[in-house]
Amino acid sequence: MWICKTPLRASFFGGGTDYPAYFNSRPGAVLGGTIDKYVFIQALPLSPIAEQKFRVTYRTTESVDEIDAIRHPVIREALKLYRWYQPLNIATMSDLPGGTGLGSSSAFTVGFINLLHRMRGTELTQYELARHAIDMEQVVLKEKVGVQDQVHAAFGGFSRYEFSGDSISIEPLRLTTQRLALFNASLLLVYTGVQRNASDITTEQESRTSAGLNLGYLNDMYEMTKVGARILEQDGDDPAALMRFADLLDQSWKLKRQLGTTVSNSSIDEIYMAGKELGAWGGKLLGAGGGGVVLFMADPSLHPQFSERIGADNVIPASMTTGGSIVLNVS
Repeated sequence: MWICKTPLRASFFGGGTDYPAYFNSRPGAVLGGTIDKYVFIQALPLSPIAEQKFRVTYRTTESVDEIDAIRHPVIREALKLYRWYQPLNIATMSDLPGGTGLGSSSAFTVGFINLLHRMRGTELTQYELARHAIDMEQVVLKEKVGVQDQVHAAFGGFSRYEFSGDSISIEPLRLTTQRLALFNASLLLVYTGVQRNASDITTEQESRTSAGLNLGYLNDMYEMTKVGARILEQDGDDPAALMRFADLLDQSWKLKRQLGTTVSNSSIDEIYMAGKELGAWGGKLLGAGGGGVVLFMADPSLHPQFSERIGADNVIPASMTTGGSIVLNVS
């Protein structure tokens, strides 16, 4: 049995500049990292005499004899692309539901591609793994997605990534142990109650970006990735640095709202205002928009008040982690 564990991510600055419509003509960048929430994929090769050649379990269960009959698009197309024809039982689990703005779709793509290669005895580099996943989503599946989610899932860690044409560079953030611990202690996610497909949300944004309507906003969001990195890396008082970083998050959220009419809605706005009223230093909606989770940074002593007002089931603690997608062989 093989098990793949791939982290979800939190994106703080630069989302939207990781789309080809932007970074093919000027550099794009994101500042973010992987969190302690994961997508798990379990694969068990089956005997040739198995009743069905492929059994796939996710939100539903599929039992089929032909790869083309598999409805899950990533599994179907990856099996075909990498020429995996042996009978296989595949099961997927996740710490958090998909469609919540944490990059779960790309984490699954990265994880499944990683899993197939490792089962064959091939180990891709982190860069190769990210590139394979980007090609799968953008070229094979023709999805309207950026490139940050695949890179986060493949590399892991807390970094600033820059994109320019076909080039991807990585700058891991250099935080002291104490500052990172305080940063992690301040984080919490608030679920909006809405799951959505990122491709549906980004269609309007990509059209506006291609037409040049979002250029000014995205240029400012790109620069914020540099400012945010400097704030976290520079010497000085740790709580003050986190508050400046959180204030920049607020500014980023105001810009992000301008990218399209589907980014926010009254429900998201209410959660955001509630968080600020409860004393959050700052925050933003994660992902493309329209739903998912709102990330807040707040003094840890205030976190219980979020649970009381918003509901304990909707408030999720999170921490930044190191390491990307990994595969284990369980004998």
